[in-house]
Amino acid sequence: MSNFLGADMEHKNNAKWIWITVGILLLAAILFVAFIDMDALARIFQRVEWQYFLLGVALLVIGIVLISVRWRFLLQNKPSFTPTFHANSVSYLLKLLLPVPQALIRLTAFSMASSTSVYQSAPMMLIERFLEIIMRLVALSLAIVLIFELPIWIAVLAIAAILLLGIPAFVLWFTQNTSSSVTRIAARSAQLPDLSKEKLQEAMLDFQSDISTLRAARGITVAIVYSLIMWGLFLLFYAFGFQALGFRIDTINILAMSAMVLAVLPPSTPAMIGIYQGITVAILLPFGILDTNQATAYALLMFGGQLAVWVILGVWGLRKTEIKISKLSSGTFEENSE
Repeated sequence: MSNFLGADMEHKNNAKWIWITVGILLLAAILFVAFIDMDALARIFQRVEWQYFLLGVALLVIGIVLISVRWRFLLQNKPSFTPTFHANSVSYLLKLLLPVPQALIRLTAFSMASSTSVYQSAPMMLIERFLEIIMRLVALSLAIVLIFELPIWIAVLAIAAILLLGIPAFVLWFTQNTSSSVTRIAARSAQLPDLSKEKLQEAMLDFQSDISTLRAARGITVAIVYSLIMWGLFLLFYAFGFQALGFRIDTINILAMSAMVLAVLPPSTPAMIGIYQGITVAILLPFGILDTNQATAYALLMFGGQLAVWVILGVWGLRKTEIKISKLSSGTFEENSE
């Protein structure tokens, strides 16, 4: 009876997300038709300099590869690169298709594609979430300095302060909030019926004992270096998008707008169509540099580049691994052991 009720609840949740998705797409389509000049949009895309766009996409792919490199580093290089890369690619593709949290899809895909169990990799998701927050703050600091034309040393000082204070703050927070973290993760993991909450709690407690050591702090520092390189590549991807569209914008403003978009919509956190374009246009218009048609063209180009990369890499990952979409969508996984 409980399994039936659980399946019924899951079906209702999926149906709810499907209707929400349909509603967002319809709203985006209505706004697009109402506020966008199709002829002007077509003229903008006719002038696209594809060499700049393809260069940006190449940098995007390198940044995506670094996501897997960083993930392997956090797990002490236990899984090989190939299954790690394919599992990450599949998870980012399916995030655009399934109403399941990114972390759960990624843990499940990673468990299916490698010999690393979900309990070994689950604590690493906390570090990745922390790194994402840090990088968003770094990108936002850079954007603010560029927007207000402040001396560059202020940006360097702000970023250094974020990085230097971020590591001890994370260690202190986690060591004092392990129990509540386990509770939240267990609650969010309810969609994985095969997950043992007892094993998850044990893994989190082991992680708590390790995170305060000097070795762990050094590891997080190296992970931050990987993140800085990765997000630097993402910043250039967004910047080359402006260059590809041929907008006459000076370098400072290009970097400022790119940094602001990056802080809100990093490629490492896929957003669905409609939401991505709406947020991007809302970010760019206050700068007073682009009109609605130009901002929309930029949003469509950047989303198209990311979507193409995730689809190609995700389909490749599905073909090269034994990951099944049916298992991911139902929230089941096979627990592997080394």
